[in-house]
Amino acid sequence: MTQKNWFSLHHWAGFHLSLLLSFVLVTGTFATISTDLDWLTNSAIRAEHQVTYDQKLDWPTLLTRVNYHFPETKIDSINRPQLPWHNVEVIARDIKGERFRIYLDAFEHRITGKGLWLNWQRFFRQVHRHLMLPTQWGITIVGLLGLAMLLLFITSFYIYRHWWRYFFAFDRIKSSFNASKTLAPSTTPRKEASTKRLFWAELHKIIGLWSLWLVLIISLTGTWYLAEKWGANASYPIIENNVTTVPSTEITSPSTTALSKAVEYIATNHPHYIINQIRFIPEQQRIEIDGQEHAFLVRDRANKKVFDSHSGEYIGGREGDKLNWHLRISEAADPLHFGTFSNWIYRYVWFVFGLALSFLSFSGIYMYFLRLRQTGKLKNVEETSALRILWLKTHWIKWPSLALLIVCTALVFIDFVIG
Repeated sequence: MTQKNWFSLHHWAGFHLSLLLSFVLVTGTFATISTDLDWLTNSAIRAEHQVTYDQKLDWPTLLTRVNYHFPETKIDSINRPQLPWHNVEVIARDIKGERFRIYLDAFEHRITGKGLWLNWQRFFRQVHRHLMLPTQWGITIVGLLGLAMLLLFITSFYIYRHWWRYFFAFDRIKSSFNASKTLAPSTTPRKEASTKRLFWAELHKIIGLWSLWLVLIISLTGTWYLAEKWGANASYPIIENNVTTVPSTEITSPSTTALSKAVEYIATNHPHYIINQIRFIPEQQRIEIDGQEHAFLVRDRANKKVFDSHSGEYIGGREGDKLNWHLRISEAADPLHFGTFSNWIYRYVWFVFGLALSFLSFSGIYMYFLRLRQTGKLKNVEETSALRILWLKTHWIKWPSLALLIVCTALVFIDFVIG
């Protein structure tokens, strides 16, 4: 294939899918910091005392405090603060079965307030992950965009020859920027477009170079989500509870005594285990504890410990560093996709470079607009806008993209506003 053919592929994937691709990139970028948006909009989340990553929390006391202040609620889970400046979060259900959030100070164990179930974190997760559609179809559509990004990643190497030489070619951007700023008043529209296009092309290239690592990660993990949804999903064996003999109807609330025994068991047998979430499942008479231990790049569920909710006796579990390769790939997808591993700083690194990827999508549209002006293929050169070019030149693809965005917006309104 010639360089022109590679460019045509790059242009097709980047331009014709730009409407939907830009939307998914922007929502995914803000999904990485969605918990911070909740922190900004809900004072109950803001902690007076910061919690370190491996801080030992008094989980039984937290449970006791919630049971005391909310005796009629059903507690689903207690969650370690996602960031040091956040409070402990409890997911609970009211007497109608509606979920809501309760926040507690991690050290003083006092209730700091409540929050809605449908918050910023849920909003960006649902919109980015499956466009508010049924997950089978929503994840499929977003996953196909992951394939498109993989195509953009591959074609970029063939378009930008000797790309490895230009990671620090900032002088090229500076010179092209100065040229675009010193255009004479008599410059023709085609010459002006040519000069501006040179600047935007250089900026597009260098930002693309520095963002290549994230393009690869996002495209591969996005494609993996697609594969999981259509048959490649790695499933864990069910951990059965064969311990308790107490009828489930007699267990009305999580047992603090059972939780104390479970936490003590972990402290004794897994001293390096960091508890991040405790889930209560009364229907199965079990307490599930998820967290981190020795394995790297795994979700908390990879290190699950299961206990009987009545006696606190250990039932079974698994360790992330002993999983097979299929499960390790599956568990690594989320931490890599959103930067939610190791230090919390990585979330902001993903956010900054996510903005860069969003910029690449928008700048690609603008460069095509300048290219058309430069070649004189636009009739009303002075009046035609980049958005109009996007609308006219994406042909039939704009219609399904627009329909998906309209449906997504309608479902957001129904779920988050009316609901």
